[in-house]
Amino acid sequence: MITQQTTSAANSDFHTTLASYCSTLDGSYQRAAITQPVQSHYLRMAGQCICLRITGTGLAEATLPALAHLLTTEEAAAPDITLHLWDGAASGVRPPRPPFTPDDYRRYGQRAIAHDKTYSLMHAPTVDQLFAYDRATRTGYFWVQDASQLSIYERAAPVQTLFHWALHDFGWQIVHAAAVGNEGGGVLLVGGTGAGKSTTALSCLAHDGLRLLSDDKCLVRLEPEPQAFALFSSAKIKGDMLPRLPHFRPLLSGWDDSYKANKGLVFLYPTFANRMMTTLPIRALLLPAITHGEHAANHRAAAGDVFRQLGPSTVIWLPGAEADNYRFTAELVRRLPCYRLDLASEPKRNADTISEMLDTLQNSGNAI
Repeated sequence: MITQQTTSAANSDFHTTLASYCSTLDGSYQRAAITQPVQSHYLRMAGQCICLRITGTGLAEATLPALAHLLTTEEAAAPDITLHLWDGAASGVRPPRPPFTPDDYRRYGQRAIAHDKTYSLMHAPTVDQLFAYDRATRTGYFWVQDASQLSIYERAAPVQTLFHWALHDFGWQIVHAAAVGNEGGGVLLVGGTGAGKSTTALSCLAHDGLRLLSDDKCLVRLEPEPQAFALFSSAKIKGDMLPRLPHFRPLLSGWDDSYKANKGLVFLYPTFANRMMTTLPIRALLLPAITHGEHAANHRAAAGDVFRQLGPSTVIWLPGAEADNYRFTAELVRRLPCYRLDLASEPKRNADTISEMLDTLQNSGNAI
């Protein structure tokens, strides 16, 4: 079983196993690249230049729409990070068998994960996907058996595991939160599915004083001050939201019509490009609560209440990084003021309340 050990000899064997596997994995990607044209796309993400080398037109079409706001036409001779992506169905090339045993798949929803200081590896056989990252060379790999089978959730947040591993070294972490604001700063809307954060965030697209950074996940760093970055320009719209937000209907690019989900996928860029932000300083954390009231209101909330929502809802998306995630989110809620936002039935009133809160925070130095 490939698990981190405590002795120096065991650690050396563990490292060698991962290093050998990643080297073999590169050979598989190179074989796939012979069978399909390779598309190279460059992203400007959180201060880094990332090169995506994608084999297979279908995989490129599934990956790029959510990242369109970060694409640049400037080719970098030496990108900071290079990620290799390939489609097994299109290329006929599978990765080598991962060095895991059946016991390794008993956590994280039948995903097996291994880390050391240099390498990270995750295999998800139930969805036929594999992720690997080498921190020494800042090189990553993603394989999916069939890009046409990627769900709306995977298309909304493509290869987020690789982005998390790669940008962690630069102080960034993926956080499960919506983010809205303006040039003076913004807020993170924290909560699990159904808490109202997406509806509230998306309604801010129509507000003169606010812009949208994310509706579900964003990058966050703590230093030199808490800051958010727009990782994806996608949104997931619940069926019961469409009557209140009908302007999203023409943008629907997929649907999950299962009983519990009933969500559609939309890509916001370039339609809403002038209503979106790429980065902003974070001024506060908001915990939305659906009250069906006529008016919206905000109240101070205990940091522990916000942490109990933010920490667990984020760690679900970052298997194998529980300790880092909880330390990061605990520090984030310690540094920032926390509020409960009682949501009104009318989305515009919620956006108005957020805008007024930000004005007060910015005028009083984050103390209200």
